[in-house]
Amino acid sequence: MQTIDHDQNEPKIDRTPGPWRWVFPVIGVVFLLNIFTRQVDWISLCLGLGLGCTLAGWAIEITGNKVPESWKSKSARRDRDL
Repeated sequence: MQTIDHDQNEPKIDRTPGPWRWVFPVIGVVFLLNIFTRQVDWISLCLGLGLGCTLAGWAIEITGNKVPESWKSKSARRDRDL
């Protein structure tokens, strides 16, 4: 049976929820206030960009920056048949 060498000083993987518990509600409230109190302008566009970047950061952290298996092509042959 093979054994795996483990680094005793390897840091543990951080599995805490991070700042996402308060980041999304804060951005959501600001986003809703902006929708109901302003017209679409540069501030609205920047807020939307910030929300999108925050969502992308959350997704990268949750997935470990790995593409889901369902998004990968099954084979190069299937792509040629299309």
